[in-house]
Formats: sequence, structure tokens, C-alpha cells
Amino acid sequence: KIKKINKKVRKLALAQTLAKKNVDKQLHILSDVKKEIKKTKEFNNFLNTNKISNVLIVSDSSSQKNITKSARNIKNVKIINEAGANIYDLLKYRNVIITSSSIKSIENRILNEKN
Repeated sequence: KIKKINKKVRKLALAQTLAKKNVDKQLHILSDVKKEIKKTKEFNNFLNTNKISNVLIVSDSSSQKNITKSARNIKNVKIINEAGANIYDLLKYRNVIITSSSIKSIENRILNEKN
């Protein structure tokens, strides 16, 4: 039997999970990626420079288009759209990178009582 979690509880859990990642220095805010990163090596260098591995990238649609090519072949990196941000993925990966537009839209989702 699948238990349905009520939306308020789900949003609260999402907020708490993000807060915990932040406290643990595992939450990284990335400014929106305006230019396409074509090479995996470039993105890999960015992750290595910042000592980030095992990462979930929560992205706005336009940034997603610009980083998908360069990030999709890196081991232990998953890119999801901000609308699909969920606790399961947040907990599965040690680090989380969120684009600045995404953090705003997730914040709105958490604070907006109706959805």
C-alpha cells in the first residue's frame, strides 16, 4: 500500500532537507548558466575545483539546457528540473547545486500555501 504524503508535510520536509544541506555545507548556489558549457571536462574541472562530488543539480530550464551536455556523462551527477525537486533525490546525493532562479522558485513553492 502506497501512503500518500500530504503536500504541506512534503513541502516542510523539502525545506528542512535543504536547510540541513546548507548547515552541512553541502548546498551550493550557482548563478544561472547563461552560456552553454559544451565540454564535460570544463564542468568536471568546476566540480573538482570546488571539491564537489556526488552531486544533484537542481536547475531552471534555461540553465539545464546549457549544462546537460557537459554534466550528463560525469559519474554521480544527476540533473533535475526545479519543478521535480524532491526529498528522495536530495538525500540520495551528498551535495546539491541549485541555480539561483531555481532556489527562488522552490522558495515560492514552499511558501505558497495553495500548491
